[in-house]
Amino acid sequence: MSPGEFRDKVRRTFGTDLHRASPATVRDFLDHLQVEIPDAAPTPMEDGSHRFVIDESARSYEEVMRTFFNRVLDLPEDEAVIMLWTVAFDLAYAVIESHDSDRIGQLFRGLEESAP
Repeated sequence: MSPGEFRDKVRRTFGTDLHRASPATVRDFLDHLQVEIPDAAPTPMEDGSHRFVIDESARSYEEVMRTFFNRVLDLPEDEAVIMLWTVAFDLAYAVIESHDSDRIGQLFRGLEESAP
């Protein structure tokens, strides 16, 4: 998918000014996008088949992120732009969701203690 096609898809989904973006709609969009555009090509196997290989040796979230950003450096520019934009979009709305959850939690905090 080209950056222009990606931009059009984002604007069709969320509106020209992204006004339909929310933590839930962003998560749904990114889940569907991951099916359409996997972030890694399957690894060719000796028998001619292709499989996704998952490296489970990372020992921390920091190591996972370091590996991700290192891989993005080697992507073609068009792919890297899309990949980095989607990660930034995901992280931004995850922060919003966390913030909203904290605010809503504060509204109900006293109810648990006052219940008979």
